[in-house]
Amino acid sequence: MRFLVIDRTAIALAASVVLISGCGGDGSDETDVGQAPSLTPAQACEGLKGFSIPATDIALSTRGAVVENATLVAPAGSGTTAVGEFCRVTGWIAPMDRSAPSIEFSVALPSTWNRKAMHLFGGGYDGSLIQGSNNVPGASGYASPVARGYAGFGSDGGHKGGEGSFALNDEALENELGDHLGKTRDAAVAVMKKRYGEGPALTYAAGGSGGGRQAMYVADRWPALYDGVIAYYPAWSLTAMLVNYTQTAKALALPGAWSTPAKQQLLTNAVIAACDGLDGATDGVVSNVAACTFDPIILRCPAGNDAGDSCLSDAQIAGFQAYSKPLSLSFALANGTRSYPAYNIFNGGMTPAMGTVAPSTPSTTNMAFAMWIGESFARYYIYKDSTFDSLTFNPSANGFTQQRLQYLSGRQDINPNLSPFASKGGKLIIIHGMADPLIPAATSDEFYARAVGAMGRDMVNSFMRYYQVPGYGHGSGAFNLSVDSLTALEGWVEGRTAPTGLVGRDANAGANRSRPLCEYPTWPRYNGTGDGALATSFACVL
Repeated sequence: MRFLVIDRTAIALAASVVLISGCGGDGSDETDVGQAPSLTPAQACEGLKGFSIPATDIALSTRGAVVENATLVAPAGSGTTAVGEFCRVTGWIAPMDRSAPSIEFSVALPSTWNRKAMHLFGGGYDGSLIQGSNNVPGASGYASPVARGYAGFGSDGGHKGGEGSFALNDEALENELGDHLGKTRDAAVAVMKKRYGEGPALTYAAGGSGGGRQAMYVADRWPALYDGVIAYYPAWSLTAMLVNYTQTAKALALPGAWSTPAKQQLLTNAVIAACDGLDGATDGVVSNVAACTFDPIILRCPAGNDAGDSCLSDAQIAGFQAYSKPLSLSFALANGTRSYPAYNIFNGGMTPAMGTVAPSTPSTTNMAFAMWIGESFARYYIYKDSTFDSLTFNPSANGFTQQRLQYLSGRQDINPNLSPFASKGGKLIIIHGMADPLIPAATSDEFYARAVGAMGRDMVNSFMRYYQVPGYGHGSGAFNLSVDSLTALEGWVEGRTAPTGLVGRDANAGANRSRPLCEYPTWPRYNGTGDGALATSFACVL
């Protein structure tokens, strides 16, 4: 399918007489000649089919792009989640290497446009098309960007499938490391110009996990092109995180080290029982994480041998400790990174992501998340060897391995010094759950600290807000956050009013509770009086 589209792209570009000005090379989104304003939305949408974007309008190297489909979507929904009429566009960006997969992209074009754009992102190794009509993360019950009048856009990262074999092709790997983001943005803006006759006045970005990294990536790499960013639990130090995954998987693969789901839940329940009340409220959420010092030894089976799901063996305790252990590297990655922080496994009430079977090679997706993600990284990103046993991976094994990790880090990790983005007036909101089992909240703590070290606290406060959320995991959790982060960001970017007093609600069915979003390093403590289900009964404290 994709290679047919690539050929179709080349034919369309060769025949095209459409010239789109400047969206690629210099970041300009100046007004351009688009479709006649007298066209109906249906006609304008239909007219986008086959639209060709020349390679000169995409700053990074491609063979251009073409719109394959354009479908008018009728209004749907009601209340705050109602979505008006929009044109759903899908197309393909042709690679320079004809053996590489093309990038599939999507743009949602509302019939009534507010001249704003939203770049949306995937997660993990990408591999599935992100629709431009999607919502930002953690916004259940709130209006999506396209419902607000934004033109939304996203892509598949430049390949299909969630594992890493695409990285055997160099161009596909470079796309996933970050190039697909710039290519997708330029193609999407060209489509907007064709439809509306002009590009966006403001461009936002939002994503979670790997998509949180991508949201920060565009602010880091192309600060002039983006105005506001929302990053949920971002994998900003991705290379160190992936190395850490390989070492965690190796530890959990040791004889007896892996724990069953029942034992994983046993530990989680014990931590919550021990530390839940430290914030003044017994609500199933550990909010005072710093004061929680749970020792797993109290769950030890008699004599240290495995005696069933009601206790932990010595080997299983060691496995949990390895999961939590910080990574230390003998050499520096990009931006001076030499470590990766610990998970809140013994103090945050997180449920470990250790899967339903013990790690082994080759991996399966029911193993620990660290195993199958780490295996793809070692095999395809580093050695380009589909048979490599990732359970033998040593980041300090040799000069090639270190140099390869340093290269990947320089390409995909985020520089905590975002001065260019801050200086142009860009704004960044970071949200991270304290019970995240995939990306520890401490990594966002580290980003904040390093940003302050690089830029100074005043500049950081002028453009960044970082919120930690107790009980929130990786898109779910005991407290499943829903907050109107986009309205807060709009107010900051467009109204120059920094967010204050944000309130998050628990989107879990039947929860009916809310909490204040506390700026790092504060956390929500119960006041001692009032309804424990209401945010007004809590105060953010150090």
